Amino acid sequence: MTLICVRLLLMLMLTGCSNLFCSNDIIKEVVSPDGKFVATVFDRNCGATTPYLRIVSLRAAKNSFDAESYNDWVFKIKGQPKVEISWTAIDKLSINYAGSGEAPTLVDSWKEVKISYP
Repeated sequence: MTLICVRLLLMLMLTGCSNLFCSNDIIKEVVSPDGKFVATVFDRNCGATTPYLRIVSLRAAKNSFDAESYNDWVFKIKGQPKVEISWTAIDKLSINYAGSGEAPTLVDSWKEVKISYP
């Protein structure tokens, strides 16, 4: 019984700690024209066995950046291609990116923010 408990505890620890080995480097942050939201471009590196990810996340300006807030990720692409972000209105974000050979994950809206990919 003790061995089963030890194995279960070890499995829980390993699955719960997988993101502890990821580094997140902010590349650029842009505040919306009304100061309500912040768009962040960042690189995520989880080690040699996984590719870099370039991610755009959105958050309320009153909140601090949290790379683990997956529901706020609005764009994700493998590698480190050039990604440009700009607010075209108080509730409209434009994300322009260079392809890296793989299709990115794109979100069309986040809360009241509409997202375009010209």
